[in-house]
Amino acid sequence: MEKRVFLKKGDKNRPRWGHPWIYRSQIDRAQGDPAPGDLVEVHATHGIAGVGYFNLSSEISVRLLSSKSVSINEAFFRSRIERALALRRRFMKSAGAFRVIASEADGLPGLIADLYGEVLVVQFLTMGMEKLRPLVLKAFEETLPSLRGIYEKSDSSSRAIEGLAPRVEWIRKDCGDEVQIDEEGIRYAVRLEGGHKTGFYLDQRENRILIGNLGVKGSCLDAFCYEGGFGLHLVRGGAKEVIGIDSQEEAVARAEENRRLNGFSENVVRYRTANVFDALREFEKEKKRFDLIVLDPPSFVKKKAALEGALAGYKEIALRSMKILNDPGLLAVFSCSYHVTDDLLMQVCMSAARDVRKSLKVIRFLKQSPDHPIDPFIPESYYLKGFLLEITSL
Repeated sequence: MEKRVFLKKGDKNRPRWGHPWIYRSQIDRAQGDPAPGDLVEVHATHGIAGVGYFNLSSEISVRLLSSKSVSINEAFFRSRIERALALRRRFMKSAGAFRVIASEADGLPGLIADLYGEVLVVQFLTMGMEKLRPLVLKAFEETLPSLRGIYEKSDSSSRAIEGLAPRVEWIRKDCGDEVQIDEEGIRYAVRLEGGHKTGFYLDQRENRILIGNLGVKGSCLDAFCYEGGFGLHLVRGGAKEVIGIDSQEEAVARAEENRRLNGFSENVVRYRTANVFDALREFEKEKKRFDLIVLDPPSFVKKKAALEGALAGYKEIALRSMKILNDPGLLAVFSCSYHVTDDLLMQVCMSAARDVRKSLKVIRFLKQSPDHPIDPFIPESYYLKGFLLEITSL
């Protein structure tokens, strides 16, 4: 390969074992005048460190696709996609929708791909993956021959850092604008144009099913409900009352559509648009009580510098939830930020419990679904964590 990157000498500049990121500060020089997004062969003191794509516009200036000197061609992508599909089909046999490629965790940094039935939604997040787009799409077509549509939703803010404009469009369409998926008996209408992520929060699948199967018969609160996933599973599990709250009117409207799609009465499950922080205070004033509360907020922290404020936010909603739980009650609390570790989230819950004179027990540790694999050599791949807690008075 003519284009090469040479790393500075010294152990601190060696690529981290098993991690695909190489930072600008680690690079000594580039050979062959690589342009942003070009493939380069990376050389360290010990020899070839692998092949990746290059972009000095980003602090992460090289993202390795392989730790060996290999050809990055259609066969390469086909092999990676087939390996990722085999993992999903082994551990998510009944899933009607799942993540096919989870970026770095599947050896393809900068690429996200979710399969909804026979429709694939893709995200190209980096300049390097953008340049490899034709090879990637052809590999998907060959590994998933039954596809009826490919929708691109490359609208992440990370594209701007890479020097890319957003791209949201159908690449291929032989289907409608909406796909219905089944999740252990709960149906969702996924509207591909709009919404968060690629259309749905697939990473919470196993947690929704688990919480629905708890058999809670009383009143439940699904805070930050988005399109109603946790609440619908709770109704299926026998809850007599579910209230879902989200600050986005569009999300609440979609939750209502999913309620109707599943034939659930609005007397049992109802959704409303509100600020969750305000709603929790209102419930406390009204002396409203719940047997189970789900707290699944959006990421409060995108950068480490915002961590302190985010932890205060997590504590606020945990504390107010503990105040309106029956005794005993169940609290499922989540964080979808890599920067909020298990330990930090637990410290927040313990601090909240101390302030309201409550005791807590961990019933379950909650993680992202197996179609979002966690690579321990890439700690950033472990972002969704949570606890199912029993809350009791002292």
